[in-house]
Amino acid sequence: VHDPCPEFYWVTPSQSAYRIRVARSQADLVAGKALVWDSGKVESLLPIAEYAGPPLENGVTFHWTVQIWDTAEQSLPLPPAQTFRLDVQPMPHHLPTIRTFINFGGNAAFARDWLDLSFRKEAKELRKSVLTTRYGLICTLLLPHPSTGKPLSGKAKALADFCVAEGLTTAGIPEEMFCHFAVDTKVNLHLGAERAANPRITRLCRGWDPRNDRNGDGRVDDDEAGRLVSPEATARRPEQSRIPIYFWGPPRDDFVMNVGHPSYQKFMATIWAPQLCAGYDGIYFDTVPPDVAGPGRSAKVVEYPRVGKGHDKWLRDLQMMFAQIKIAMPGKLITGNCWNADPMANDGRQSEGWQSLDRSLGHWRAGIDQAIELDRRGKVQLIQYNPIFDAELAEFGPKLPVTQERDKLYGLATYLLAHGRFTYFGFGRHPYAGVTKTWFKAMRHDLGTPVGAYYMLADIDPVKDLDTTNLLPNGDFEIPDVEGNPAKWTTAEPIELDPVVKHGGKWAVRITSKGPSINNINKLHVRLKPNTDYTLVAWAKVDRVQGEPGAQVYPYDFDGVKPGMMTWTGTRDWSEQRLTFTTKDDPDGRINFRLYGAKGTVWFDDIRLVEGITVRQQVFARKYTKGLVIVKPNVGGSFGKETASTHALDGTFRPLSADGSRGNPVRKVTLRNGEAAILERATP
Repeated sequence: VHDPCPEFYWVTPSQSAYRIRVARSQADLVAGKALVWDSGKVESLLPIAEYAGPPLENGVTFHWTVQIWDTAEQSLPLPPAQTFRLDVQPMPHHLPTIRTFINFGGNAAFARDWLDLSFRKEAKELRKSVLTTRYGLICTLLLPHPSTGKPLSGKAKALADFCVAEGLTTAGIPEEMFCHFAVDTKVNLHLGAERAANPRITRLCRGWDPRNDRNGDGRVDDDEAGRLVSPEATARRPEQSRIPIYFWGPPRDDFVMNVGHPSYQKFMATIWAPQLCAGYDGIYFDTVPPDVAGPGRSAKVVEYPRVGKGHDKWLRDLQMMFAQIKIAMPGKLITGNCWNADPMANDGRQSEGWQSLDRSLGHWRAGIDQAIELDRRGKVQLIQYNPIFDAELAEFGPKLPVTQERDKLYGLATYLLAHGRFTYFGFGRHPYAGVTKTWFKAMRHDLGTPVGAYYMLADIDPVKDLDTTNLLPNGDFEIPDVEGNPAKWTTAEPIELDPVVKHGGKWAVRITSKGPSINNINKLHVRLKPNTDYTLVAWAKVDRVQGEPGAQVYPYDFDGVKPGMMTWTGTRDWSEQRLTFTTKDDPDGRINFRLYGAKGTVWFDDIRLVEGITVRQQVFARKYTKGLVIVKPNVGGSFGKETASTHALDGTFRPLSADGSRGNPVRKVTLRNGEAAILERATP
């Protein structure tokens, strides 16, 4: 096993909970003594769990077993114990300090000189140590549009042949392998192909509701259509409600597949994934949710209701498919694109647009901490910095008045704070064809290896006491109303006042969610001054907040105010965030706090709104054996010299420029808001 925190997977017809035990010997496992890890009883429908015990030793054989409770909460007989041995090897890199990757851009010569991971197979011809990854779509299927009269080809033909061989059909692909809209849904897609030059067209996709098929013959006849059980679903046959994904046909249609279908999972694991991966070191699977084509990505889907007990079924089904692929191809590197799943049954993930200079301090630090946590768990991460200066390489063009030099160094320095055993650095996003022209020689410098984790170098707070100027009545939640909720606030369940876990005073607000469908907006309406600067300050503590966006505090409904949010994720003790905004002519709005799209627990306390810009700047650093990296994340407002602060260094260093040149030796460095420095230690 090449993963320091491996996943355990089992097959069971029914499950409500599990308990995993790991030991160094069969005798210890049977006796339940000297266990390396005991998960305890965990309520879960997913037959996959990630190891979460003390670090495992390389080269040692471990024994494990799983106890399963079925949906009737009855304990099933213990299956035979299994064994595994850890074999975690260092991941090589071509450049001295970092590992690099590019999705599709660059040729073989560029890969030879720069990359450790490439999506181009020919890269290995010039340097064998380059990992090559094949791009594949795991959740979708291309079919020829019926108007073309063309036969199935590629993945579609392979799937149809598989279904015939398995006895599922006599020809073609079973309809239950596709996903279907549950109600009539308008979808806007490009025509012919997903290209900016192609027009976008809105079409009505009719929904399928099996209840409308009263006689169960697989279609809605004229009589049934006249008395629909569900008038919002007007499809006469299931195939009319297939969910499109990227474009309209002709010449081809592209549909979302039912990833939970057992035979589709078997096909992907045993036929298509190995075929895709032939000649490559691994696969990067592009995964999409089934409702991605609907408005707001919230369409109703027959196979995946996304609410209630089955809200996480899509992720569970994806996990099971990835587990089967890993079993079929244990030596291949299997990654996916940034879908939220815990545990992660593949080898890792890609985060496109992982960080950017305009990302606020709270979001920036959450991204750093998440990358570090995934690295601790042994997950390969392809993290791709999104530049903001280049209209071709930044999705929406230039956003901030900074130079390319500043933006590039900020991206590399941010990566170096999170750099670990399994991280890869990329630069730029769509379109990939031009990304190589922005790569820069500072990446080639040898900073050595990290010396410990990143740390806070400076905490610059111009305001000592904000309590007397708080414009939010009961922003500290010290006054409960008659229902036990924070007075003055309009609250939404689930919310509680917690007298034990708090930042200050008698109470904090606690919100706990068991699933990602939550969006409990709690709000306080305020009337401020027009055309005036304000700072919003909030403290929060989070415990296993998983999902996106997470726990948030933000101003809302102020006309003309650029939206901004303070976000907390993961597990972290009390931490403060601040956000500045300027009202326009209409100063009425509200302050919201919530837990949105995530599970876990958050505590909020001491939410304050004060007049003026009271920005708390924080500067972070990380030591390397041959250098030092310092980053001053964006806290809003200006990026000019008035935001600068100077920091003494513990020796003499030479700052790097993006072009790879070294500056004069320095013993201190001055950074503005949203700026970084990469420093080589000067030799005597």
